[in-house]
Amino acid sequence: MATSVKDFVGIWRVRWVTGENPWLQEGWTIALGTGNETLGDKEPYLNGEYQTCMGFAVLDGETIVLSTKDQDEHHQPLALLFTGDTLRWTGWYEGKPLRLYISLSTTEDLSGDVTYASLYGSTTFGDPDQVSVWGADGTGN
Repeated sequence: MATSVKDFVGIWRVRWVTGENPWLQEGWTIALGTGNETLGDKEPYLNGEYQTCMGFAVLDGETIVLSTKDQDEHHQPLALLFTGDTLRWTGWYEGKPLRLYISLSTTEDLSGDVTYASLYGSTTFGDPDQVSVWGADGTGN
């Protein structure tokens, strides 16, 4: 199955995280491109360089940790860039560099009738050696 940016759109719950002092935590939620005004995860769009982007929000319960809606002129663009088959973002969080890399994996049931999608990714926060790896499932598109 070829991956398109549409496959990432949805609400995804982080089910597991590994790594020393990970920024993204188990139980957090990632909203990708749903267009929800409250969360601020803008639907997929083309930027000025004609690259495919989408807004995102990271939530710890009801608390928005990071969101495209919090964009201001003094901050880096808070949008994930779709490159190849992955989403990626590089920016700053609380004065430290933060990098998010998100991929999609699909699995079919034994009959081939039902397809399940899961996210998996890595996050680097602060020290480049502080990499965490995580997995999420959810509504998808």
